[in-house]
Amino acid sequence: MNDRLTLARALEDGGVARAAAEHIATEIFVAIHDSTATKADLEGVKGELSSRIEGVKGELLSRIEGVKGELSSHIESVRAELSSRIDSVRAELLLRLAELEHRMTVRFGSVVVVVTGIILAAIRYLPHS
Repeated sequence: MNDRLTLARALEDGGVARAAAEHIATEIFVAIHDSTATKADLEGVKGELSSRIEGVKGELLSRIEGVKGELSSHIESVRAELSSRIDSVRAELLLRLAELEHRMTVRFGSVVVVVTGIILAAIRYLPHS
């Protein structure tokens, strides 16, 4: 119902006297006039909400960029620390391998000397034919 006259006609069609229908329609419109929103009111609220949403969206995007920057910084520091630790472990492993190589060389040399001694002793004490 667009206006008072339309409401009054509907009441009149429903069996209410014309004067009473106009009075009822007027009272209804007076009672709800300040409580109802018009299309213009809704458009204004829509514009305000859209503006607020855009503001919040901009703020969130800004915060997200800040967090991304912080995360990138943390990731780089973790990478640098891991790289340093890997280099340290690599150096320690190379040192241990060199020590192991040295020990194996000494042991092998010792075995060669002992076996050579055994062979020479055996040759000396074997009966000559």
